[in-house]
Amino acid sequence: MNKNIKVGIVGAGIQGVSNALFLQKKGFHVTIFDRDNPGAQAASYGNAGHFSPYASVPLNRPDVLADVPSMLLSSSGPLALKWNYVPKMIPWFLKFIMNSTTKKMMHTAKNMHQILDLALPAYDELFDEIDLEV
Repeated sequence: MNKNIKVGIVGAGIQGVSNALFLQKKGFHVTIFDRDNPGAQAASYGNAGHFSPYASVPLNRPDVLADVPSMLLSSSGPLALKWNYVPKMIPWFLKFIMNSTTKKMMHTAKNMHQILDLALPAYDELFDEIDLEV
């Protein structure tokens, strides 16, 4: 592998910074791109940079489809649409519905769990290498 490869990472949240550090450790030249400063209250702020195997159940669960109408009708709900964009979204909606089966949900959850199970040891490895004291 050519270690002179330059890698660009979009996002200076916990995932972007962690990936950049691991790539640098392997000898890659890394540049992080973000519209905000690292640590800004953006992508990683809401979950405090925490990723855990218990959070591996995907959104495309069969039961979520029944909740969509009430989410769309609620002005403070988690789902909002620009109604003029709906026709363009129909192919995505159809794929989402087709992937909202128990079998596909369990497949995604199993694989997400395997990935997220590696997150905490990876964080430990990074935190052992840096000075976290203020």
